[in-house]
Amino acid sequence: MRPYALKAGEGRTYTYGIDFTVKVGELGGGPGLALVEYTTRAGEEPPEHTHGTEDEIFYVLKGDLTFRCGDETFELSSGGFIFLPRGVEHGYRIQSKGDVHLLVITSPTGEHAAGGWGGFVAEFESQGELRRSPARSG
Repeated sequence: MRPYALKAGEGRTYTYGIDFTVKVGELGGGPGLALVEYTTRAGEEPPEHTHGTEDEIFYVLKGDLTFRCGDETFELSSGGFIFLPRGVEHGYRIQSKGDVHLLVITSPTGEHAAGGWGGFVAEFESQGELRRSPARSG
């Protein structure tokens, strides 16, 4: 693995329902985490789900969301952060009227998790439509 840098808007962008820009992916022997940036709107939320092998971290760049993790609920706005541990059912609802811009990190990645299920980042890397890729994205 070699160092690399990405400018704003760069990365491998996959369409998988919505556009996800992978800054660090799960496929190809990465560093053991994945980082994805995406913009979404109310009505595009994923269903409640559980990751058996990966922790998930969200950083809200723009917008208002309500996260649920197990029996707990968390209200987040721009600049907010949440850690969602593996093995606990979670999801979110978008409260904003317009776009919500998020960073999400998963660790370890499907490649590095013992008995991993492949990871959701690997899923759209392998099944989503690649729309854009910079020349040197790692």
